[in-house]
Amino acid sequence: MMLSIQKIIIKSVAILLSVFLIYTSYFGTFYPFLQRAVPLMCCMFLVFLTIDFRRKDKSQSISIIDFSLSLISIPIFGYAAFYSDYLANRWPMSRMSEPTSLEIAFGILAIILLLEAVRRTIGFALVAVVLAMLAYTMFGNSIPIQSLSHPGYSIVDALDHYYLTMEGIWGSTLGIAATYVSLFVIFGAFMKASGTTQFFVDLANSIAGESAGGPAKVAVVASGLVGSVTGSTVANVYTTGQLSIPLMKQVGYKPSFSGAVEALASNGGQLMPPIMGAAAFLLASNAGVPYFEVMKASVIPALLYFTTLIWFIHLEAKKQGLEGLVRGSTPKALSVLKQRGYLLAPLFLLIILLARGYSPLLSGFYAIFLLIIVSWLRVETRINFNKFITALEEGARNSVLIIVVCAAVGLVVGTFTLTGLALTISSSIINVTGGNIIWVLLLVTLAALVLGTGMNTVAAFILVSVAAVPAITAQGVDIFPANMFVFHVSLLSMITPPVCLAVFAGAAIAGANIWETAFQAMKLGIVAYLLPWIIIFQPGVMLLGNTSEIVFDTICALTLFFCLVCFTQSYIFTTVNIFQRFVLLICSLSIFIGSTNIKSLAIFGAFCLFFLSWRMSGRAKNYLMKRAD
Repeated sequence: MMLSIQKIIIKSVAILLSVFLIYTSYFGTFYPFLQRAVPLMCCMFLVFLTIDFRRKDKSQSISIIDFSLSLISIPIFGYAAFYSDYLANRWPMSRMSEPTSLEIAFGILAIILLLEAVRRTIGFALVAVVLAMLAYTMFGNSIPIQSLSHPGYSIVDALDHYYLTMEGIWGSTLGIAATYVSLFVIFGAFMKASGTTQFFVDLANSIAGESAGGPAKVAVVASGLVGSVTGSTVANVYTTGQLSIPLMKQVGYKPSFSGAVEALASNGGQLMPPIMGAAAFLLASNAGVPYFEVMKASVIPALLYFTTLIWFIHLEAKKQGLEGLVRGSTPKALSVLKQRGYLLAPLFLLIILLARGYSPLLSGFYAIFLLIIVSWLRVETRINFNKFITALEEGARNSVLIIVVCAAVGLVVGTFTLTGLALTISSSIINVTGGNIIWVLLLVTLAALVLGTGMNTVAAFILVSVAAVPAITAQGVDIFPANMFVFHVSLLSMITPPVCLAVFAGAAIAGANIWETAFQAMKLGIVAYLLPWIIIFQPGVMLLGNTSEIVFDTICALTLFFCLVCFTQSYIFTTVNIFQRFVLLICSLSIFIGSTNIKSLAIFGAFCLFFLSWRMSGRAKNYLMKRAD
């Protein structure tokens, strides 16, 4: 009986949360405290009812303690919603509006409950960072290093800042998560309900399934398409990997290679417009640009990422003599598009509305509305009442992690704004590196890998960007490319040991050794490690500059990546010798660090080598014979 009541309560709260988010996307958001407090209150309630102390799903059990925690969360996190007008008009950290005893108690409990919710959702990594920031706020005045020390703050002042202002828990980070991000997560749930994600997989199968090593290419294409909607790397691995990894192993790929391919492809989904990952919305806010500009700037980098990954897979298949799926076993692309192509209409509408200047919220609302309408064109895609309710519930539950994490990261950002730590770290980065842009970017990359350990991309991006972006812009880099750099390096922790969550998920499905899979992922992900640098030094790939600069920078990047892949695989159209590998390496280095003339010469040399390999492989002869016939 209790279990049934628990399920009803969870379902009801989740549905109400989705309804609230969809309602505000069309009719307009409420004042910030109310708009941010209601989703966080619902999410905290759901965390304690759905994840137990051991971080396991407890759909088959119920704990009185956790049920009590969920109930306590309502007044503590609902306080900002119930008293939003009062909080918006008070004077923080002043005698005129000193926190009451109740507010102090609520503030302490809010931080404790929030940290526990974070621990249950993503583990200890972010908890440790938040605790370190809280300790710095309280005891930073005792640090003997003058550059790191600050005047010190009492617990009352700290709680005032963290709990009763929009500089802590209720900051802009939570604001973005409780509006744009959550709405598009709900949109993803509706796409799943309509079968759009399966449509993406079938379309990828029809395009690449029968080619050499086809299932691996299908994984790349499908994960890119699905990931552009889900925005979650690990969720994407489990969504598409359950199908793609067994097929990759079936045609002959090693388990470790199969798991690595899926991890890389799923991680790249966060780069793929139109929706991308949750961090992309934060990027737009930090850079002060419309989200459509982020989409535009990500088109070429995403295509470079996936094209290079497919080329890597293709060469691996050719080296091992692997075939694709059996001829005729996959559907025809035109047939798939003819039957379910209408499911792409909401995505096209989304892009058009964003391009015309509509807000992401209103664009997302119309996209959801159109998806529901077009889903009724065929019985198998129809979103009926049951599917509608399921999508609302899943959308809200999938938003829980992002909203809770963003609220916790708000404590970190609050520490930076209260103590001035962001400026201190930024100045330290500049001093340590001597203002050398190369060393600054290397240090930022290292910080992203360390701080991103065990975290999702949202948390990693926020933690790094607060201090790193000012350090990068101080070197003359525009704020938009600087944020794009941090966004890209924040993705690297998902595929870089020791805690690479995407690799762990792929290895688990493939039944492969984790460390072998991680090594393969790093090898396959050579483009992922270099792409952030290309964005800084060849900004044409972000569609910045005139047409000739955009074309030249894109050709440079594509040639560079193809040369590096061929160098790594020792294969182009046939096996390459030591001299040819040396030429590939020289061409890569020249394109990466050379002047315009040297880059042009290197591109010409690379094309000559590619053409020579094509001639030596015998394909040129076969091609000419077919043309003659």
